[in-house]
Amino acid sequence: MADTNTDFELDVIEASRRLPVVVDFWAEWCGPCKSLGPVLEKMAAAATDQWSLVKIDVDADQESAARYQVRSIPAVMLFVDGVVIAQFTGALPQSEVQAWLTANLPTASARQLLVIEELLQAGEFSAAIPLLEELVADYPELLAASIYLAQRQMFSDPTAALEWVADARLGDNLFDRVVDIRHIGALLQRDDESFAASKVRDDYLQAIAALREQQVETALEGFIKTLMFDPGYDDDGARKSCIALLNWMGEADSRVRGFRQKMQRALN
Repeated sequence: MADTNTDFELDVIEASRRLPVVVDFWAEWCGPCKSLGPVLEKMAAAATDQWSLVKIDVDADQESAARYQVRSIPAVMLFVDGVVIAQFTGALPQSEVQAWLTANLPTASARQLLVIEELLQAGEFSAAIPLLEELVADYPELLAASIYLAQRQMFSDPTAALEWVADARLGDNLFDRVVDIRHIGALLQRDDESFAASKVRDDYLQAIAALREQQVETALEGFIKTLMFDPGYDDDGARKSCIALLNWMGEADSRVRGFRQKMQRALN
């Protein structure tokens, strides 16, 4: 807990990257603040491993109050990973403060998932995969973790990838990614003999073979070539595969825009 000597950047912004921080903007002359303050302090003392409390006197730290547009006090804000994710104003009773915290504090699993997402975005897959496996084991109901794990395994082990998302249902969060995983997983499990004769069959099979080797660019080129000459082949399989692979790559990948343009030209 901190007060007038608070270094906001250090004690709130940076600290919230390790543990959620509740900031109480208050003033000595504010009557409701004197009612809410002890409530927050008591709750913070009992929740040391879940969140911390920082008290900001708006008269002593006018810069922080202005930065977060504090117009009435008490004003309470919840910081996670350096940003405000929830707030309220006024002197709420302890029961309502607790309900607010319960509704807005990230769960342990959610915070672990954020760490894993950062690793995945940085391409640190060797570090992320063991953490994902541990998270799924501890929280089997956490669909997002199962989806991330399936996305990393759908080329090398499509059977396992499909098992990770077997319980996903339409309406679930991230279900569009489940659709992609199921398409690619099923495609990679099929025997070559199951594909109908066509002038594009060889190109289509070569694209699938490239996927099994995790050569995504080569696979995309093959699927786009299939689209050019027989767009409906394998129940629109080439288009579905392109969409799934581009979604897997993500819009931040510099290659995606070019492949989307090639795909559109092939379809037109």
